[in-house]
Amino acid sequence: MSAIQNLFDRLVHLDVVTILEIGASALLLAHILPYVVDPSGIRSYPGPLAAKLSHVWLGWIAARGRINTAVHEEHQKHGPFVRIAPNHVSIAHPSALQTVYGHGGGALKSDFYSKMVQFRGTLTVFTTRTREDHTRKRKMLAHTLSQKSVLEFEPIILEYQRILIDHWDRMCADAAKGLGGSVGQCNWYARDGRAFFDCLPWFNYQAFDIIGDLSFGSSFGMTAGAKDTTEIAKSQDDALDSFGIEKAQLEYETIAAVKTVNDRSTYAISIAVLPNWWVPMVRRLPWYSSGKNAMEAIATMAVTAVAKRLRTPSIRNDLLTKLLEGQDEKGNKMGSLELSAEAMTFLIAGSDTTSNSAGAITYYLAHNQKAQAKLQRELDEALGAPTKNDQDEDSRAIGYDQLKNLPYLQDTINEGLRLHSTVGVGLPRVVPEGGLTILGKTFTPGTIVSVPTYTVHRDKAVWGEDADVFNPDRWTQGDKAAMQKAFAPFSIGSRY
Repeated sequence: MSAIQNLFDRLVHLDVVTILEIGASALLLAHILPYVVDPSGIRSYPGPLAAKLSHVWLGWIAARGRINTAVHEEHQKHGPFVRIAPNHVSIAHPSALQTVYGHGGGALKSDFYSKMVQFRGTLTVFTTRTREDHTRKRKMLAHTLSQKSVLEFEPIILEYQRILIDHWDRMCADAAKGLGGSVGQCNWYARDGRAFFDCLPWFNYQAFDIIGDLSFGSSFGMTAGAKDTTEIAKSQDDALDSFGIEKAQLEYETIAAVKTVNDRSTYAISIAVLPNWWVPMVRRLPWYSSGKNAMEAIATMAVTAVAKRLRTPSIRNDLLTKLLEGQDEKGNKMGSLELSAEAMTFLIAGSDTTSNSAGAITYYLAHNQKAQAKLQRELDEALGAPTKNDQDEDSRAIGYDQLKNLPYLQDTINEGLRLHSTVGVGLPRVVPEGGLTILGKTFTPGTIVSVPTYTVHRDKAVWGEDADVFNPDRWTQGDKAAMQKAFAPFSIGSRY
């Protein structure tokens, strides 16, 4: 103890510059030593030097929203194995998907997921990391997201489809007269009798309204108003405390929900890839403040929606009703924090991913007139070509049963999801006890491995020399079995 006290006394009397030099040296040593000692046995794997020594490289590309493309570029240089962090190897090969993520593989989620936990440490179906926790969640949520439940919601989805098409019909009618204009926050201009506009905001509004209505019994009003605005409680705690109180009085503020979700997503990934001991320091950096605030705002948005729904009981069997009915194996139901956490998962998973996928597929079709014309022919043959007299709502309400067996439509959707997957990043898994052998390489317990869907979906050995090109025909002309094995737009396995 006297030796430690003596060392402390000596440090106290050092000048600031010396202390900084000692700290910098210690920090440098902390990163170089693991590389030299190589406890995981992965020193031989290629990758950026900065990635081998620290998490700076991965954190930097994640913060810039380039994790998919940057990791892909490294695989293009080095092949299927790339070291992207001191203890993390990215493996870009279709065969690795089943080994790393498949049922019974044994690899569990890394602490990447723990940094996304909110609501005072309350886990969601996405952030659970043990089999026990995930099994409990699946039991409580299985009936909520079954195909039968989803099909029950089809009339609600079609209603928001009508609102969207009504807007677009009016815009196109004005454009036919040579008129541009604006509605809400969206603009369009006319050229050669046609309307030109950015469709992504519209898909964002529609997705938010649909998931809001399906989950909480009412929309956020974005599609009708063509605006990225919604109200949330000023205090998340007050909103939580108001659950079940019919006349609760809350103060509200307006946020841009779409922008907030986008900010949250970038921030969450950039924080999640960092070591635990870095996170408290990084969160204090000024350029992370908007992302941190966005995480809290989306959480509050979910709490606000749940609180509002609980104050106005609905006879409709929405997703929240199903969550309230869910029980684990002991008969326990969700408490307010768990209910809010899962509601937030619905908001994020049902809005951002859906609209981005729809926007991407629309973009690819707009740039491939041949594919667009072929899809139009299939739809016209199956549904009947639209006419000027086709103005009643029922004629425009196209349901799942009318679309589910259209092969080129399915190929188009699959091709869009291949190039713009919901999950493009390699989701990290921890190698279990006993190790894991992937493509003839054995990884020691505790090593982090991941399979980057973005890169696997561009593997020319599977998808052909035009793997970077949008081509729905490849799904009928290529090796269907090989493509299905490599196709994982939503990841695979029981634990996402």
